[in-house]
Amino acid sequence: MGCWKWFSGILKEAGIDVTEENRTQIDRVIHDFIGEKARYEHCSPDWSKMGKKISADENEKKKLIAKLQASLS
Repeated sequence: MGCWKWFSGILKEAGIDVTEENRTQIDRVIHDFIGEKARYEHCSPDWSKMGKKISADENEKKKLIAKLQASLS
């Protein structure tokens, strides 16, 4: 889960358990949401900053949760 440690609280709030089957989709949604331009599986130093920013902004957090839930349904 490496880079995702900053988003674990959001995943928990969304009721999402990360599995081998959904891991890639979750990674794509998070990358897309934060506008990450790095290649797949590459951690950016800004992930910590973005995770904190999204966690602090209730509207952004809700948007991310909705995108995650929609992608896995």
